[in-house]
Amino acid sequence: MTRETEILKVLKPYASAFPNVKMQPEAWPIYARALSIQLTPEEVNAAMMKLLNTVKFFPTIAEIIEAANSIRETAQESTLPDAGEAWQEVIRQARKNGLERPWTFSCPEVQKALERFGKVELMMVEEKQTNIARAQFMRIYTEVVQSQKTERENNAVLDALPNTRAKIARGKIVELAEARRA
Repeated sequence: MTRETEILKVLKPYASAFPNVKMQPEAWPIYARALSIQLTPEEVNAAMMKLLNTVKFFPTIAEIIEAANSIRETAQESTLPDAGEAWQEVIRQARKNGLERPWTFSCPEVQKALERFGKVELMMVEEKQTNIARAQFMRIYTEVVQSQKTERENNAVLDALPNTRAKIARGKIVELAEARRA
């Protein structure tokens, strides 16, 4: 049995829990294909169990993937700090280590956000400018997290496409990105 078939077997019974579902027959294979790129049947099942409690209509593919990713992060204890927690982390590091000692981070996203914000700039923030700096850092951190999430999603899709043209295009995109960095 293929992964798509297994996902359909898990997914279809949930439609009965949503009385207003009007799923076209040709939509089921689309759901199965899209979900099989990133999720296992077990993850689809867990996501649907969560969504039964949170949505009023049969969930979209995006809602199922989002719920599954949230459950996966919780299970792996790999949830990222929210923007406020990331700000507190860099403030603690600034007070503890200053510019002289190396800083440690809970995740690469916090480090990348600080690199974009600037460690020296953070250390030079005057007390009356703290709220502005916090808002700027939190916006940068949110952008970093969203950018990396988008990159993971795009890579999963590109890796799953059977079309070799997509893999070639991905290579060209990587080459262009590397050329820009150089």
